[in-house]
Amino acid sequence: MSERSGKFLLGLVLLLIGGLVLLDQLGIDFGDVLGWVIPGLIMIYGARKVLGHGGSRFWGVLIFSFGLLMLIGKLHLLFHGILAIGLIYLGYSLLRHKDPPKEAPAEWERQWAQRVLKEDALDHWEKGMTKK
Repeated sequence: MSERSGKFLLGLVLLLIGGLVLLDQLGIDFGDVLGWVIPGLIMIYGARKVLGHGGSRFWGVLIFSFGLLMLIGKLHLLFHGILAIGLIYLGYSLLRHKDPPKEAPAEWERQWAQRVLKEDALDHWEKGMTKK
């Protein structure tokens, strides 16, 4: 999209919003009309992408589906579906994940542990006292 067409689109959107605000102040409600027009325009844009007029067919189907779900009032299904797929993938990846094999302790750690765990005279005295 060129800079010129971006400015044109922004100008068109601002004109549309300003006009709707003005009409709303006059008591004319176009909410129902916009509820059909905006999803319809999104669906037309997606259909153009599917038919090969400037874009990927996958994105065209996705955009068309978004507009259709918006039109019939079931847009929450798309977001719930995306959330469900994400949770399933997260659960699967947690179940599939294996911990890396643990390394054996270093030599200095083993020697330290042997010195700490070595029995001393007090340990022998305690064993003798418990046997009596």
